[in-house]
Amino acid sequence: MGRWITGLGAALVLLALPAVAGASRIVTWNTESRYVDPSKAASGYNHPGAPARPNALRVNVFLPDGYDPDSSRRYPVLYLLHGVGDAYDSWSLPRQGEIREVARGFKGFIVMPEADRGFYTNWWNGGRRGDPGWERYHLDELIPLVERRLPIRRERRWHSIYGFSMGGMGALFYGSQRPGYFGSAGSSQGSISIQRPEFQVGPTFSTFAEQDRDAIFGDPQAQEFYSAGHNPTKLVPNLEHTRLYVAVGDGIPAAGEKPGPGQLVELEVRLQSQDFVAAARRAGKEVTYRPQRGTHDWPSRRRHLAAAIHDFGLFKPVVEAPASWTYRTVAQRGEAWGFEFAFADPPAEVETFALAGDRLSGRGSGRVRIRTPRGCRFTATLPFERTVPTACAAAGGSADDSGSGGGGEPAGDSADDEGGSAAGAGAGDGAQGGGDSAARDDGTLPLTGLGLGLLIAAAAVIISAGVALRAVVAGARRS
Repeated sequence: MGRWITGLGAALVLLALPAVAGASRIVTWNTESRYVDPSKAASGYNHPGAPARPNALRVNVFLPDGYDPDSSRRYPVLYLLHGVGDAYDSWSLPRQGEIREVARGFKGFIVMPEADRGFYTNWWNGGRRGDPGWERYHLDELIPLVERRLPIRRERRWHSIYGFSMGGMGALFYGSQRPGYFGSAGSSQGSISIQRPEFQVGPTFSTFAEQDRDAIFGDPQAQEFYSAGHNPTKLVPNLEHTRLYVAVGDGIPAAGEKPGPGQLVELEVRLQSQDFVAAARRAGKEVTYRPQRGTHDWPSRRRHLAAAIHDFGLFKPVVEAPASWTYRTVAQRGEAWGFEFAFADPPAEVETFALAGDRLSGRGSGRVRIRTPRGCRFTATLPFERTVPTACAAAGGSADDSGSGGGGEPAGDSADDEGGSAAGAGAGDGAQGGGDSAARDDGTLPLTGLGLGLLIAAAAVIISAGVALRAVVAGARRS
């Protein structure tokens, strides 16, 4: 984890009624950051379903049934990321995320941070790569803060990350940048192929995301590497040892949903999800893919999350210390499988590191300082290849972690702690359209590929030209 942790203020705000001993509850942390200054936000942070409030880096934390801070028991953790137009508390609000119902029976912590409309990215901002720096806040400050405050189980098997829309992009991207920490990653209706041609068109992106795309990712041509370094579809190799879940609708309203702009948004993220799944499967990576009926609305996202928790299972066994891996990044500082990387200058291309047995290699350019899992340090100029002495490498890991008291965990945290029982699986939304792990789109819209992408881009241009749907989009997101 990063070394800088700020905002350790202990202010906790209970969101639930006074808690009965042992009952699940949600608390709010107020945090601070060296990398995100809420006062500099171009507009106020979102506050759906709540009165206006000052911008702040708030984090909602779900505490499970039976949690006792004085106990020695450790728990799994799920990081749950919100989408554009939502906020840190959207997943917990009535008629929105309803997380206490959706996650009923969940046997771990759920961490729900603020991300504004930041796309979980250190913004390009003309090359400043920050201001805001959402990656640095979430990965280098928030995760260490959570590890300090809460008793988290140690193995990556017990760490999961999941998000909706923009949050789906954030979940798979963060999973790719901390592959040794997160054992599973999931996207619901996510922007997970951000270099699709229609999504790089200014009017399309600003209509969907309400942000300046170039400020976040740079110019699509001149800074193509920066987009690629944040594009989950291009970072699939990083996720080789991570369990993956992708759910998406087809733009046709499911139970509880109404026709509206969310249909158009869902068509775009459907194409992006197909891109990601296809790239993963070309790389030989298994993905649990669930295409189904639905639009970009709360009933679908609740249903998808419930299925991820109760059916997919977020905390099943994974490889803890693989003998080989690949890590692609554009971050000046990064971590993978216990190795820490720090470039002298910000990368000007996607840098690639790979381990095969005791051979560590780097492709790209620049000078980098490397710290190995056991604390050895060396400096190299890319490209390079060198042997990592046994005394410097990670301790050997097994193919999985049974969770039955291994790795120093207390007895009683058994392998059945996979985040819940069948209770709450439907969350009252009535699944439609099913789907399975094969890339089948039975009964969905026939338009695919470039034709649909052009249609989406054209529709977005019309919207941005004056068909006043922006207010409708905002209203739909708040509903």
